[in-house]
Amino acid sequence: MPRATHLSDSERAQIDAFKTAGWSNRRIAARLGRSFNCINTFVNNPDHYETNKKSGAPKKLTDRDTRSIIRLASNSMKSCNDIKNELKLDVSKSTVWRTLDSNQNIVRAKLMSAPMLTDAHKANRLQFARNNMATDWDKIIFSDEKKFNLDGPDGFNSYWHDLKKDPLHFSKRNFGGGRLMVWGAFSSAGTVDLAFLSFRMNSTDYQDAMTAKLIPYLRRFHRRQLTYQQDNASIHASRSTLDWFKSKKIKVMDWPACSPDLNPMENVWAELVRVVYGQGKQYQTVSELQTAIVDAWKNLKKPYLQKLLNSMPNRLFSIISTGGKPTKY
Repeated sequence: MPRATHLSDSERAQIDAFKTAGWSNRRIAARLGRSFNCINTFVNNPDHYETNKKSGAPKKLTDRDTRSIIRLASNSMKSCNDIKNELKLDVSKSTVWRTLDSNQNIVRAKLMSAPMLTDAHKANRLQFARNNMATDWDKIIFSDEKKFNLDGPDGFNSYWHDLKKDPLHFSKRNFGGGRLMVWGAFSSAGTVDLAFLSFRMNSTDYQDAMTAKLIPYLRRFHRRQLTYQQDNASIHASRSTLDWFKSKKIKVMDWPACSPDLNPMENVWAELVRVVYGQGKQYQTVSELQTAIVDAWKNLKKPYLQKLLNSMPNRLFSIISTGGKPTKY
C-alpha cells in the first residue's frame, strides 16, 4: 500500500482543536478521514512530526552513474555484467537491470533478422529506391516463395506463460512431419492462384508454374499492363528463365538482391502464418495443411493488399534515409 501524505497545516490545527474539545484520537481520525496511526503519531509528538529521516538504504548509483548505464546500454548487446564491469560500478547486476528497466526509453527487444548486406548490396538498393520513386506500384505483381511445415512455422515458439500452470510445449515430429513450398503473388487486381512447388525445383519447373498461374492472370488483366517482380534466386535469374519471360513478352522488374524488406509479399506470408498456425495449430497431413493455406489465401482482402502497395513509397524512402541498410519493413 502506498504511503499516505503527511498531515497538512489545516489538519494539524483541527486536531489540536478537537483534542482541546476532548475528542478521542479514533473520533478525530474518523472525522478527518485519516488512519488512527496517523492521528496518534501526530498527537503523541506534535513538535517532532515529519522530522524523522526517511528509512532505507542510500542509493548506490549517482545520477551520473545512471546516465552512464543508459548511454552504454543504448542499442547495444552488452549484458548487465558487461555494463557493470566496463563502468567499474560497485553494485550487483540486478541494480544495473533495475536501472535499465525503470527507463522508459530502454526496452529489452528481440533482434530482427535481416540479410547480410555488402556495400555493393546497399548501393544497389539505394539506386533502386531513387530510380523508382515515381513508379506506379499498382501495376506491379509482387511474388515470392514460402515454406510451410506441418508442425508450425520456423521460430514459432512464443506464448504467454501463466506461472501458476504447467508450461506448454511445442510438439515436433521427427523430420518436421512434412512440408510444402508455396509460390504466391498479388497486385492491385488481387491475388494470383497459388502454386505448390517441388523443393528440388529447377528453372523449367519454375517456368511451368508461371505458365499455369502467372500467364492466365496476365491475360485476364492484360489492359493493366502489369510488370512482374521476383527476387534473384538462381531459378528466377537463370538465362533460361529470363529468355522464357522475354519469349512470353512478360516485363520483369529489375530487383536488388537481399531486399525482402522491399517486397510486400513477405508481409502477406506473415499474415498467412498467423492465420494458418493461429493458437498453435498443427496439421496431420500435407493435404490438410494445403487446404488451410488455400483458404487463408482466398480470404485476403483487397484493401489489405492495397495498403501494402501504398507502403512502397515509404519503403523506398526508408532505404534512402538509411543509405541502403535494412529497414523496419
